[in-house]
Amino acid sequence: MNNEQWERMKRENYGENMLCLTEDGPIDFSPDSYKQVEYNGIHVSYDEYLDIMRDTGNDVRQYFAMCFYSGGGYADCSGMIERVDEGKNKILFKQIYVSGMYGDGTCFDGREDHVWMDRSGFEEYSVGDCLRFSAEVYRYLKTGSGKKIDYALKNSEYVEKIDSYKLPTDDDLLLQSIDRLICEVCVYAEHCYGDPCLASPEWREDMRSALFAFSKGEDNAQTKS
Repeated sequence: MNNEQWERMKRENYGENMLCLTEDGPIDFSPDSYKQVEYNGIHVSYDEYLDIMRDTGNDVRQYFAMCFYSGGGYADCSGMIERVDEGKNKILFKQIYVSGMYGDGTCFDGREDHVWMDRSGFEEYSVGDCLRFSAEVYRYLKTGSGKKIDYALKNSEYVEKIDSYKLPTDDDLLLQSIDRLICEVCVYAEHCYGDPCLASPEWREDMRSALFAFSKGEDNAQTKS
């Protein structure tokens, strides 16, 4: 959004318990949410906090953010331990499979890379172990290359060792987003609870194929009349 749109949004929502979904990412105006961010000893004013979200909202862990705002602040995860930092008592998951749920009960999958967590709850596991667990999603101020309000995991629960896990591909995630979009624009949206779908299977599949082809930049992105 341009500066004029941003200033208008701030005037309308400043200090209110309001979450605005924008082209620049989610902007959380809630003063309580501002106070709950882990700033690691760095002072950030409320106004600076808003500007940071506007400037970096699309450059964050998107699937953790979806769990934070849609899934009650928790995520179900699977990952393989790539590194253990004994000095900092932390472990690193190179890639994590994320499972969450929207407020309407629809589930979604995702993945995040290079995720550090406190080792508490993982003490008995080693590098190379694949684990399934639940964790709380929280927001913190990241300062590695400029300030950013990003998302991370803490307070792991229900940890168990598994043989392996599968990460969704880019195409899987794209099709998931397309399915969500189709449901939002469907003429039956206000009368449908998702299962069973009320739309024609042929129409839905045509829309899915066309939107997928369009998103991939293919020339044959056409729907049947």
